[in-house]
Amino acid sequence: MSNKSIILVSQFINNFGSGFSRIALIILVTTWFSNSIYVGVYSFCLFVPNIVLATPIGAFIDSRRSQKKLLISTSLLSAIAVWGIVLLTYFKIKSFFWLVLLAIIYNIVSSFYMPSITKVTAEIFDRSEYNDINAAISTAMTGANLFSGIIVTFFISFLSNYFLFLFDFASYLIISLLLVQLKIAVSSDSQTTKTKRRGNLWNGLDIVWSFLNTHRAVVPVFLSALLFNIILAPNDVYLTQIASHVFHNPKLVGFMESCFSLGFLIGSITYKMIVKSVPMHKLIQVALVLVPVALLIFGETTFFPLSLLGLVVLGMALPFFNISSKTILQNKVDDKDLGTVFNSYFAVMNLTQPIGLLGIPILISLWGIQRFALLGGLIYLVFAMTLVFTRQVSPVLDE
Repeated sequence: MSNKSIILVSQFINNFGSGFSRIALIILVTTWFSNSIYVGVYSFCLFVPNIVLATPIGAFIDSRRSQKKLLISTSLLSAIAVWGIVLLTYFKIKSFFWLVLLAIIYNIVSSFYMPSITKVTAEIFDRSEYNDINAAISTAMTGANLFSGIIVTFFISFLSNYFLFLFDFASYLIISLLLVQLKIAVSSDSQTTKTKRRGNLWNGLDIVWSFLNTHRAVVPVFLSALLFNIILAPNDVYLTQIASHVFHNPKLVGFMESCFSLGFLIGSITYKMIVKSVPMHKLIQVALVLVPVALLIFGETTFFPLSLLGLVVLGMALPFFNISSKTILQNKVDDKDLGTVFNSYFAVMNLTQPIGLLGIPILISLWGIQRFALLGGLIYLVFAMTLVFTRQVSPVLDE
């Protein structure tokens, strides 16, 4: 198999298996602990390690001479972490503490995969291929999420949850075998020296500040992403609340996730088809406007097919923003520092998520999901339209 095929197939399997665990964990939290605040706290507890450990993980990735060994070892550690969740569900230990703790461990060890793959693609592909390979990876990821959501919805009605986690466990073993075939060069010691000096817990803000000062055209995109994250951070809460309180069936969550993933898949394929003729900054503008429109559609309606359509539109918008952001970093950051800057950039960008993860579930409990969707969608729409009409999203991003 070629390197590209190995990366795409392993990415598909990775998201396919982890999709089982992600949806199953949300359903467990929703059914074991019947309160939207538990879902928000669970999401927040997964969020904190991503922020605190982002820069050290990125620096650790940059300091490794062999990305192949790192990918294989972290995949095996992810399999061990999932096995712990299998045991918890098999013995029906309904402890919120242990469920969250095991989910955190799993989340940490699996978080090495994406920045490491991003670094690998920057090393083995030409700059002119970044958009294409990033769109292909996004397509593989969302295709896997789509199918996993459909399959989980089907199996959850008659299989115990631990079977879903067992599938994820097996997927990591398969990924490890695939990655053994990856052919990439081992970095020299001189390429890792600078990163080793930069990789500590507290300098993530300095790294991002320096990057944004150097590339000021990225600042409006970065700032828009901060509000983006507030609105979309509790997406799991939205889905569980709409499924449970609007359509009165919590098991629709998997199907709703699949519609979101279908939109993401359509958006990824569309991005790959049009990115050579449509500038990246225009695609980012489209994403900024579509997200609040989609939130208003799927959050306000009581007609289930229309709500699903809103989720598809939301999914379609995100690749335009996410793939472009990833490509911008690959274009503007030196390969040897990419892991550190990549992780630090998205970690700092996600610092606004606690507002959404902890505050929005409380507002939903007080107002209801539909009133919140109306207010949140309108606020973000005004912000997005202001950015677009004042031309803050610059063509410089395309360079």
